[in-house]
Amino acid sequence: MIGQLATETGWSIDYILDKVNVVTLQMMMADMPHWVSPQKPDMMQQIREMEEREKQRNSHKQTENLNATKGMNPMEFFTKYAIKD
Repeated sequence: MIGQLATETGWSIDYILDKVNVVTLQMMMADMPHWVSPQKPDMMQQIREMEEREKQRNSHKQTENLNATKGMNPMEFFTKYAIKD
């Protein structure tokens, strides 16, 4: 506790021990902000979120060209459109 206060305030440890009241130190520690890490989702929740994102991606209507080219070899894809243009 004293080391943390010395780091935060820049006071020396001797100054904190000799000049600052214990109650004041306790109040300072109580008033110091602290960071609480957010809860990480568990594995099942992550899987559900990934499935939901996948459903949203697949729910968008795709044109016939996109459906026909899904899983197509990249060379075939570019050759097909190069010939059309």
